[in-house]
Amino acid sequence: MPNGAKPHILVVDDEPCIRESLGVLLMALGYDVTEADNGVSALSHLDRTVPDLIVTDLNMPHMSGLELISHVRSRYPSISIVAMSGDYQGDAVLAGIMADRFYPKGDHPHNLLTTIANLIATNPARASASQSCVAPELDS
Repeated sequence: MPNGAKPHILVVDDEPCIRESLGVLLMALGYDVTEADNGVSALSHLDRTVPDLIVTDLNMPHMSGLELISHVRSRYPSISIVAMSGDYQGDAVLAGIMADRFYPKGDHPHNLLTTIANLIATNPARASASQSCVAPELDS
């Protein structure tokens, strides 16, 4: 797949091990990945490149994931967003969070990868490019 056709994902988390491991996993699946350690850094990335999808932690210093999501929704409404946190359980988007999906940290990564693949596949701007970026089956 040509580089221009790869879906681009911005991973935002203040925990380096989570941010980096998710980035490596997504790159291995064929996505272009940019990482940011907080909401302020993520906004700086958005000034340069608009991703197809953002995966963001909710609890971060300098600018929370909630603030980042609010900003993204007002300036870039077509970007799909997955909010994640270790403070909540279940996969339903929490009330008041304007994300497309919620991922509880600690849940099986296959669930997050499937969510990402589905959101990219249903984004009209990315539908044709994402057909080859489907999350593989992972052992439970």
